[in-house]
Amino acid sequence: MTMTDGEIRELCNRFFDAYQDRRIEELAQIYSNDCIVWHNVFGRETTGRENLAALPDSYPMQRRRTYNDRIVDTFDGGFVIRYTLHGVQHSGHQGALWICIVGLCRDGRITRIDEYMDSGKFAAWRGGSRAAVYEGEKEGGKA
Repeated sequence: MTMTDGEIRELCNRFFDAYQDRRIEELAQIYSNDCIVWHNVFGRETTGRENLAALPDSYPMQRRRTYNDRIVDTFDGGFVIRYTLHGVQHSGHQGALWICIVGLCRDGRITRIDEYMDSGKFAAWRGGSRAAVYEGEKEGGKA
């Protein structure tokens, strides 16, 4: 089923609101069963289910994260969103990342997400060194 511009925008905003508010059950409804998520920072694809499974471990890393300054553009079958991810760590450290996501949609659900951010700023956003983040990844940890 072809989605209208308004339906795609609504789905995109619903997705980011649920992500921000830590509503994993709602995210599970938004992802298609065959959804793929790719992050340039980690250089790998995961399934939507794998992405959802990792969220309970990632949310406690920050006291708060907000998805601000959202600019959504749509195209036939998807969207591009640019936004600022603000995070507050438990230590009080605050950081921001500027992110761009290309999302593909079908039948009212997201089928693919390609996330692009400046990987050089990721560690500072988290309050650590770049080397520590990548070492954790090599050792199988979640960065």
